[in-house]
Amino acid sequence: MSDSEKGKTRGGIDRQDGYTKYPSRVLYLPRGVERLSSLGVLKSFPKDRVISKQDEMPQYCYVVAKGMVTAYDYSVNGSERIYNLMERNAVLLEANLLMRIPAPVYFRAAVDSDLICIDRENLLNAMIDDPEVNFDIIQSLSIKFLSSMDQIRQSGSFNASWKITNLLLIFADHYGVNYEGKVMIKQKISQQMLSNMLGINRITTVHVIKNLRDMGLIENVNGYYCIRDVDKMKIHLDYC
Repeated sequence: MSDSEKGKTRGGIDRQDGYTKYPSRVLYLPRGVERLSSLGVLKSFPKDRVISKQDEMPQYCYVVAKGMVTAYDYSVNGSERIYNLMERNAVLLEANLLMRIPAPVYFRAAVDSDLICIDRENLLNAMIDDPEVNFDIIQSLSIKFLSSMDQIRQSGSFNASWKITNLLLIFADHYGVNYEGKVMIKQKISQQMLSNMLGINRITTVHVIKNLRDMGLIENVNGYYCIRDVDKMKIHLDYC
């Protein structure tokens, strides 16, 4: 891949645009995956299998080799809150494993997934033997920190319309493919999932999605959200 291609998604959206300034919601490690992957054993997890429970001390950290993992917990009223989607090449539970700290949330396979399981001894030995592994871990933790800070910033500073529009643009950035001059998000995203990720009620999500459709900014094609014009979508984001 050329340097000019590295900053773009399959849909051709520039990753340097404002809405992707910070790593948010969809996490992966852009470096060192091969180094970390060589430290563990591959294991398959079927869809909806819980990988690690809240308040449980993990025995492993994981690299997502295939599929996707969600980090989530439940509110006091029992509704699910999704914090991040951890896609291929994401690392999870590394801080908990190293520091021997229980997981603060649940982790679950969002689809059938293959994960590389790395135990603490192998990870520590690799960090001692190869300084690059330390930078890999530092970068993974930094991405999570920046994502958390961005979510906190967004939660108190923007309304529901902005949050949903922004999240759809983030999905387009990560999963977008060209479709008849538009950008199709090739990831099944339900309105309930949007609500769970943003901590807003489903009725509000339904209303915002309807408004975006009525304005001609998005449409649904074969069960996938499709952004008709990314530039107009970003302009709308500025005025939410």
